[in-house]
Amino acid sequence: MTTPPTAAPPAFSPLAAAVRAERLRIRTLRSLVLTLALVPLLTAVTTFAFANGGSDGDPLYNAFFGVMFGQLTALVLGTLVVTGQLAGDGGAHVLLAVPRRGRAYAARLLATAAHLLLAGLLAGVLTILCARLATGDPEVGPADATAWRAVIGCALYLTLVGLLATGVATWLRHGVATLSLTIAVLFLVPFVVGVTADGAARFLPATAGQLVLRAAPADGPLGPWTGLGVLALWTALAVGAGWWRLRARDV
Repeated sequence: MTTPPTAAPPAFSPLAAAVRAERLRIRTLRSLVLTLALVPLLTAVTTFAFANGGSDGDPLYNAFFGVMFGQLTALVLGTLVVTGQLAGDGGAHVLLAVPRRGRAYAARLLATAAHLLLAGLLAGVLTILCARLATGDPEVGPADATAWRAVIGCALYLTLVGLLATGVATWLRHGVATLSLTIAVLFLVPFVVGVTADGAARFLPATAGQLVLRAAPADGPLGPWTGLGVLALWTALAVGAGWWRLRARDV
């Protein structure tokens, strides 16, 4: 009596297998799971707490005030995805499993982007619901089409910010240095440049990217989506710097 043949396990391409491994790591490590959960939670909670306290004349931008705090957790996640593997020669173990460095780097970026995009979408939806409950303003509720544009923009903004941190962390290979640099670029530099250089601050990553959260962006060369494109260019620069550093190192 012959035994029936068992079904073969699903086959994955090398890149898909590497992405699957990164996805499992993000979903099983407690620090990464907690940080990922804090992205929508912190965004929504701060929106509900400060929805009526915004000083900007744009009610939609005031409603998405919580993104200022949500991006901090996106930065932390993008940093931990890299630096968490560097402890205990983890980087060498990754390259033993995935010898092609470009494939390993692409898998890390794709897995991080996918999780941040879902967390950002949830953060955006919770934001407009919390803002509608807190303010009662129909312009920031789910019935407004511009609010849904901001929801999608919120997801893309948080994703690009997290990938920016991943690229910088791959370049610097140090968590504290990565967070110090990215927080300075996103929070401190716009204020300094905005005072000393007229018009230059609008091309900085946070200033340009957050235009998508406004109902009516200010006069200037950038609109909601072109501003997000400027942030994407900054992210691509950071990712490219990380790849240059990863390719040049022994481990």
